[in-house]
Amino acid sequence: MCASCRTVQSHARLACVVLFDIDGTLLTGPTTGPSAGVEAMAACARTVTGQDGLHRRVEFAGRTDRQIARDMLVASGAASPSPHQLDAFVGRYVEALRSRIGQRPYRPLNGVREAVRVLHDRGAIVGLGTGNVRLGAQAKLESAGLADLFDLDRGGYGDDADTRDEVLRVGVSRCDPTGSLPVIIVGDTPYDVRAALDIGALCVAVPTGMYDAPSLIEAGAHRLVAGLDATLADELRDLLP
Repeated sequence: MCASCRTVQSHARLACVVLFDIDGTLLTGPTTGPSAGVEAMAACARTVTGQDGLHRRVEFAGRTDRQIARDMLVASGAASPSPHQLDAFVGRYVEALRSRIGQRPYRPLNGVREAVRVLHDRGAIVGLGTGNVRLGAQAKLESAGLADLFDLDRGGYGDDADTRDEVLRVGVSRCDPTGSLPVIIVGDTPYDVRAALDIGALCVAVPTGMYDAPSLIEAGAHRLVAGLDATLADELRDLLP
């Protein structure tokens, strides 16, 4: 490719919606010990059920906060938690998260700020597609110093729907009400990948969390990148029709 062609391609506008997962994709917890979110869930479960260690009996990765809350309540012996019980649990969780996040702050993953900034510069509609409830997502992004990169009104959250595919649908509709733009999901778990496929979106997977590259490829990721940086925009451009 000639030099002038490469220059044109590197500045090509991105007419698409890009939704980012948060935990393990944009940010991570402290270098040692559980994250503030895990600690908060564990503390909330103790307060609500009187039982300890429930957080070790449920899966967190790729799940929505309401799914995690439901699993914890079921593990404690509640056969079918009501919507009111789930709302109360999640409300307590957000309070516990805010009280712990100062002592166990979140850290941005390397290259994230540059990756998101370039997408904005190239005209992509950038949003969030996360299992975190909105207030939890805001607290984590603020802790990691990433909140200025996102408009929280452009996103789908764990309090919008119980399942990840429905969360993504909500996020897409808030970013592109017309439904006319292609959609790319960026995440770090097979749950992100499968949810993207379920809504007919493309998926870029990053093995920055607890899942390795082969498991993300097996789940059906359209593109695998080692991490996020300023070249992400070009990776996405290559995926688009």
